[in-house]
Amino acid sequence: MALSGLMNHVWPGSVKARLAAIFMIATTTLMCAFGGGSYYLTQQRLHQQKEALKSLLRQHLSQPVAKALWVFDLDGLNAALDAELGASVLGLAVYDEQGKLVSQRGDPLHFVQGGVVGNEEVFSFDVPPQNGRALGRIQVNWSDAELRKTLSATLWLAVAEVVGANLFLLAILWVGVDKLVFQRILSLQRALDHAASRSVADDMTALPVTQKDEFGAMSRSINAITERLGAELDAGREAEEEARAALSNLQSAQDELVRSEKMASLGRLVAGVSHELNTPIGNIVMVASTQQEIAEEFERTMVAGTMTRSGLTAYLLQSREGAELMLKSANKAAELIHNFKQVAVDQTSDRLREFDLASHIGEVLSVLGHLIAKMPLTLSLDLEPGIAMYSYPGPMDQVLTNLVVNAVKHGFDQDQPGTIAISAQRHGELALIQVSDNGKGIDPLDIGKIFDPFFTTKMGQGGTGLGLHISHNMVYGPLRGTLSVESTPGQGTTFTLAIPCRLAQVS
Repeated sequence: MALSGLMNHVWPGSVKARLAAIFMIATTTLMCAFGGGSYYLTQQRLHQQKEALKSLLRQHLSQPVAKALWVFDLDGLNAALDAELGASVLGLAVYDEQGKLVSQRGDPLHFVQGGVVGNEEVFSFDVPPQNGRALGRIQVNWSDAELRKTLSATLWLAVAEVVGANLFLLAILWVGVDKLVFQRILSLQRALDHAASRSVADDMTALPVTQKDEFGAMSRSINAITERLGAELDAGREAEEEARAALSNLQSAQDELVRSEKMASLGRLVAGVSHELNTPIGNIVMVASTQQEIAEEFERTMVAGTMTRSGLTAYLLQSREGAELMLKSANKAAELIHNFKQVAVDQTSDRLREFDLASHIGEVLSVLGHLIAKMPLTLSLDLEPGIAMYSYPGPMDQVLTNLVVNAVKHGFDQDQPGTIAISAQRHGELALIQVSDNGKGIDPLDIGKIFDPFFTTKMGQGGTGLGLHISHNMVYGPLRGTLSVESTPGQGTTFTLAIPCRLAQVS
């Protein structure tokens, strides 16, 4: 692992260089081990040869030197010593039993007996005694130069073998393995890069299969994978096109449903205004018809000349009361029409404007009163006055309308009495609007799905499942606020709308 990490650091982008380095290091290590073993064995062998030569030197000199010393034959002694001088024996000296030098041949002996300096060594051995008499000793100046030269040659040969083997291995790897492996890998890589650069499966070309070996099998496998991927790409493109078409159709259908929901909301407003206008218009018609009858009776009395002071006073009183009732009813109708016009304009436009929150909520509720009037429900208002808003009243109107309609339709059973409470307070830069009811509440299994599109508990009973979904999108969209819900089954539901009091104009 450490070697691999080192190679990755030195040659981070070349597998061939890392492979060559690993093989060279392995070869060098192996050959160094073998070379070290060979050097050690050669050293041991040469040491044994050295000891054998020393022993042989003793054998060669012992008897001739002993004989020459016994008979005092100096010429024979010198001849015996000269015969042993050579590459390893640099000098010989013979001493008698009193330690007096008898003869010295070769290089002078300047070393202490048993000492070693450089390649030279001095040692001595005794001359064999004759008839029990000690004759002396022989001192040898021995040189290991030849032995060390042989060891040095062995070492350099091992180094040359390591270098040669590494160069040979590098050449094989760099040329042979490069041609057999890396060039073919490069060809596969180029072919794969070419295939990967194509965006259409039909443009993909098969990798060439030149030989029946591992790379040929790899090429065939890659071709099979490429063909399969091409087929899957084609299928994926077709599925993507179908999904896009389905998404487009779904978005169109959803947009149409949203428009339908908006129109339904406006329809509810129209129905509410129509219902609320019935009373003031009916009062006006009734007062007008009564006034007509009184006027006709007054005219007949005038023509007959039977007009009395009390009759004139009664006519004036009835006329004034009728006019007051007609004016009151007309003002009520005008107020309803004004509120409807403002709410309708807001719901059909996306325009930022300033408005008072409490007054605006009152306008919206004035056209929704008929929904609550149809059931035994009580509307409770707690609206903080003076909350100035700069926002989108249209989306807020639709959210408030949807929440009230949701409370009326889903919060209570038919003829179930209850209360719908609407409050508005300011908290810092936010306006908090709560729509609460004390009705049935929401099932815990359904509360996480109420903002999902098309989710409704009254499918087939007039519910589209888009009211709360549209409200959620409007709150988190143009109103840039939050919408949360809390509900306890059997106790009621509370929707909390938090929106900024002032929105910045976004171009």
